[in-house]
Amino acid sequence: MKATSSVRDWHSMAQGDPQPSEGALVSRDLLRLIRDPGGSVEPQKIAVAIDPSGGGRDVAGVIGGFLGDDGRVWVTHDVSKAMSSAEWSTAACLLAYETNASVIYVEWNFGRDMAVLALETSWEALQRDGVIPKKHLMPLIDPVRAKQGKLLRAAPVAQQMVQDKVRLRGAFVDLENEWATWQDTDPDSPGRIDASCILVYGLIPGANQGAIVHAPLPTSPASRQPPPSAGPYGRRIGK
Repeated sequence: MKATSSVRDWHSMAQGDPQPSEGALVSRDLLRLIRDPGGSVEPQKIAVAIDPSGGGRDVAGVIGGFLGDDGRVWVTHDVSKAMSSAEWSTAACLLAYETNASVIYVEWNFGRDMAVLALETSWEALQRDGVIPKKHLMPLIDPVRAKQGKLLRAAPVAQQMVQDKVRLRGAFVDLENEWATWQDTDPDSPGRIDASCILVYGLIPGANQGAIVHAPLPTSPASRQPPPSAGPYGRRIGK
């Protein structure tokens, strides 16, 4: 049924979880536009990004991608799912080995030391079991400091999508569904959004400078001044 349904129909009819079509940071139309096979783009820096899950019931975000020679971040892999710390750290290490990533980004704000320990332990176990060759060096583990609060964290990355600085190498149904339906009033913590934000922040550090996400304040005609700069990206996010 899932294979023959749209994402919204699947969540509404089969999961009892209707998803809104409006009000999210990113529209489905935009997500379709940034899908691109990107065959001529050469990776300059390959990375894996992780949003850890503590108890295994929440979705642990594990996203792979690279910074291309075109200056864009390309999302290439999404192996996120509900996993324990041992499972998501193993999945991240396997993805890093598969893609020949040079760095694994982890969130600085939450569970940084635990994530580093879990990744190092999993890498050693995979080498001990012969899954990863012992001569293959483990990627650098680099903590990324993201803004507190989901909206402040996700809005700059949404802005990068609007500015065509982020592209998807193919269709990522679950990742796109999170971006197209999550709203800042939702109580859940979307692991795929967080991991993709960490990936963009790691590969384009300037993306973490902030974004304008509010409507401009009204002014009287007499006191109206030229509109303020929208920041380093030159545009505001529309609805």
